[in-house]
Amino acid sequence: MDPMLSAQALGMIGGFNVLGSLFFGWAGGRYNKLLLLGGIYALRSFGLAWYFLSVPTPENTLVFAAIMGFLWLGVAPLVTGYIGETFGLRWQAMLGGIAFMSHQLGSFMGALGGGLVFDAMGSYNRAVQVGVLVGLLAGMLQMAFAFRAELPPGQSRPA
Repeated sequence: MDPMLSAQALGMIGGFNVLGSLFFGWAGGRYNKLLLLGGIYALRSFGLAWYFLSVPTPENTLVFAAIMGFLWLGVAPLVTGYIGETFGLRWQAMLGGIAFMSHQLGSFMGALGGGLVFDAMGSYNRAVQVGVLVGLLAGMLQMAFAFRAELPPGQSRPA
């Protein structure tokens, strides 16, 4: 593919990142933030699976870049909003920093794991498959937690 495609994809990521952050900031003010977070994790996984199962074309690459850009930093307004609502502004900076550090640690572990898989198998295929599964699991767990968190205090779901 044309080397210029990487610059075009980066532009798509940046532009759609702005739109996604604005959208999820707006949506987080109207809907369950934890449910939206779980949706982001699941949609990222579906986007990754779609891209690696499809034929690599410049068009698919730009669509993938737009999807991932839209979903990339949409987590920031949701996480900071949830922290503020749950723990108050007094702990916003510290807990936001911990959440950001945790995301960075997860990114590091994913990149390291992908490299180790490539060294062992000569391909990133298994790393992509594991990444998709982990993302889907994280999304489902986050959404389950969101539904559990919606219960009024003192009530539990029937068994």
